[in-house]
Parts: sequence; C-alpha cells; structure tokens
Amino acid sequence: MLFLSMNAFSMPFSENFILTNDGSKINIKANFFRIDNTEKIVLYKLPNSDAESRIKFKDFNYIHIGTTKFKTYKLNNSKEINGYFVLSETPSKTLIFTTKQNDDEESSKINYVFYVLDSNNNILDGLEFDNLKSTKSTAVRGDIFPKIQFYFKGCEQLIARIESYDNVNNQNMSILDFFDSPMYIECLK
Repeated sequence: MLFLSMNAFSMPFSENFILTNDGSKINIKANFFRIDNTEKIVLYKLPNSDAESRIKFKDFNYIHIGTTKFKTYKLNNSKEINGYFVLSETPSKTLIFTTKQNDDEESSKINYVFYVLDSNNNILDGLEFDNLKSTKSTAVRGDIFPKIQFYFKGCEQLIARIESYDNVNNQNMSILDFFDSPMYIECLK
C-alpha cells in the first residue's frame, strides 16, 4: 500500500480544509494528512481530535492544507477518479502531479508524472520521470522545466519557483524537490 504523507511546512498557514462534493467544508489539522492512492482515500484529523478520519476520493473536490492543494480528477472524461497535487492554475490550464507506486517495494525508485490539463480536464501534455541517476533519467528530467515554461510562461511566480530548482549540474536531481514539496500557485488573473 502506497502512502504519501505530508507534514506541516514552516510557512504561515491559511485555512486547512476539505471541500466535499456537496460544497461543505471540513476543517482539518494541518500537521496530519495522508494519501493512499491504492485505496483512493485521504486520512486526516479534525482540529480538536486525535482520531483518524478518512474520506474517499469520490467524496471530495479538493483539500487545501497550507500552501498545498490536492484535488481529484477524472482525466480525459475517464470514469476513474484519481488524486493529484495541483501545482498551478491559470484561466485555461492546470498543472498537476502525482507519484506512482513501484512494483518493487524495496526499490528506492520513485516514479513521478505531471500533466498539463485544459479547462475541461483533458490532458494537453505530460511527462513521466523518476529519481534515478541514470543518463536516461537525467535527460528526461531535463525536459521538465522547458515543458512547464512553455505552457505557463505567463505565471511568473511558478516560473521563478521552478527555475530555482532547475540545475543540470547535478543530474537534474534538484528539480525533484519542486515536486517533493508541492506548493499551489494560483495564476488566475
């Protein structure tokens, strides 16, 4: 079972909540949030409780924790609901990503995938990459920045953030930190 965990960052927090499909908000603790992509659930705690609660992907629209947004999508009109971290939104495009489960549980390999979506949640472009130091993996990671820059060139805050991670001198490994510390950047103007 794959668990992605996120703990509170040392940044100032805004409201931490789950927006359900019926429009209601569930306020949650900022320092406890786990995603189980296999079971398609999110585990969380309420502000005044240590009891763990869960919600299925199909029952919420998105979760906002600090600077992070996690949203469910049916991509390309699929019936399957999956959860993704939202890295940026413009009026016409959204940048999302997730990690994929490895078949070999003992492997240190992490598989990532990001997608650029249009306003109807259709995939315009995407890229799958990993954290290995092979020549092929290094080359694929080298395509991340130019691809995001192409689609989101007008989103200055996103471009500045990803530029700070774009470093070819270390086998393009720094770019992984951009995804390992997901931050939602809204460019809806």
